[in-house]
Amino acid sequence: MDFHLFDSDYESPPVSPQPQDVMQTMATILSVIAIVTTCCIYSSLGCGALSIILALLARGQQKKLTPQGKLTIMTAIAAIVISVSATILMVSMTIQEFGGVESFLKEYSNIMESMTDLPLLEESSI
Repeated sequence: MDFHLFDSDYESPPVSPQPQDVMQTMATILSVIAIVTTCCIYSSLGCGALSIILALLARGQQKKLTPQGKLTIMTAIAAIVISVSATILMVSMTIQEFGGVESFLKEYSNIMESMTDLPLLEESSI
């Protein structure tokens, strides 16, 4: 019985990755991108949602997720929660500081006009 254990001429057949492994890897990469870009709401929400979808699709016919799949989903959910919380916090602080969105737009317009000497918004549009 020769099993080619020590034969240097023997080459093992190439192993192609399973589609589930590729999807799980992509889901993990997207969840890391989502957590890194939490300050950018659109990319964080998009990458986080796509990461959750890919992680769930990667489980295939299995009823339970792998530990890597669970960690991927938890990271993506954390990224989405942090991103949405930061956005809500920024909007509420803007409303508290300026008294509303219209006041903020007027102040922003005044600052931009003083910097560029060009009217940013017409008075009737605010």
